[in-house]
Amino acid sequence: MHWIMVLAMAFLVTGVTPASAGTFSHQRNLLPGPRAAAMGGAFVAVADDPSAVYWNPAGYSLIDRPEVSVSGIGLIQSSTSFDQTIGDEPFVERAQSLSPGFFGASLREGRFGVGYGFASLDERNVNQNDSFLDVELVSGESVDYYRTYQEASTLSSAGAGVSYLMTDWMSLGVSGAYYRRQSAVSNFQIMSGTGGAFTTRNLKYETLNEGLLGTAGVLVVAGRMRLGFSLRYPFPLSNNTSVSDYQAESPGTAALPGSENQISSTEGKSSEMDEPGIRTYQFGLAWREPGRLLVAADLVKHATGPAEEARGLQTTYNYSVGVEATFGGLVLRGGAFSNASLFPAPRSGLANQPTAIDYSGLTWGVGLIQKSREISVSYVSQKGSGRAQLVADSYATQSVTGALENLLLSSRIFF
Repeated sequence: MHWIMVLAMAFLVTGVTPASAGTFSHQRNLLPGPRAAAMGGAFVAVADDPSAVYWNPAGYSLIDRPEVSVSGIGLIQSSTSFDQTIGDEPFVERAQSLSPGFFGASLREGRFGVGYGFASLDERNVNQNDSFLDVELVSGESVDYYRTYQEASTLSSAGAGVSYLMTDWMSLGVSGAYYRRQSAVSNFQIMSGTGGAFTTRNLKYETLNEGLLGTAGVLVVAGRMRLGFSLRYPFPLSNNTSVSDYQAESPGTAALPGSENQISSTEGKSSEMDEPGIRTYQFGLAWREPGRLLVAADLVKHATGPAEEARGLQTTYNYSVGVEATFGGLVLRGGAFSNASLFPAPRSGLANQPTAIDYSGLTWGVGLIQKSREISVSYVSQKGSGRAQLVADSYATQSVTGALENLLLSSRIFF
């Protein structure tokens, strides 16, 4: 029965433990707001629509007119391919889901500006069955491996912001939002071999993280130039993860006399999925020709503290560039951005390290705009590569590639 125990440890793939799920691996999987998404997230110096509640609330005092903005992400899909995992064959994990996207409104009255918004910040839904037949062990024995993996996770926020125009060229703003991260994972696995021997494992965990997301910002306007800065920081209020792990081992008919089935079951709490305190600093420049052209660029820093570094997270730097051009009733948008992994690449001599993929993204959008409304469609595509440790308790690493796509259908109403 020793080979069964070895197999049980060797072929438990990504998702067996909460730490390996990579829930906190990236901060820019979704870009809130239809215009911000189509411009690659280069929006901290623009911030002139309801999504300023997330990017830079100082922008509320500089909006041209009241607005209600609604976007629905018609499709979010991703795929991650782990190269040469078992028998030189790739292992591919796919996720697909729908999301409510973004909804918000903004209003300016004199020097004051106010707004609110709901934003979907991340979404992942996996329902996958995988099997590897006749997997040959080092001993020469062949075994079969089956896995059913289900995951449903969401991260969203809802809040409001206020700003004040200190002078004709500088605005200050703050916003506060309630965030909620909820995930449920079920990982059922069977490893079977000769003589009817098999190992069954069913790991489940449910996570609920709640807290406040605070954002402070400043926006400076000098002619056609705009300069913006914002700081965003989460304040966790409640973190709760429940874990259930059931394992059963049967020696089969080929076992030695006296061998018996072994069953173990454990339940408990875990702190591995507590919301990390990632501080986001965003600095941007924008240039606009009113009614014709808007060009923007941002630099973003996601900073970790000692507690996050102890969990293996690292500080990352990203960029965003975007453009918006208007031709009569037609508006075209495009952008590019990076989405670096908060997890470093797996180091040699260690096992069970999270997957690290650095993404780069391209965006485009097209809209029809009239005096009182705009209807648009936007597409965000991210592709990246990195390293992973798909096999638990193994020092081996695999090359990994990933792709993430978002499709947004949006409507804006002006007053």
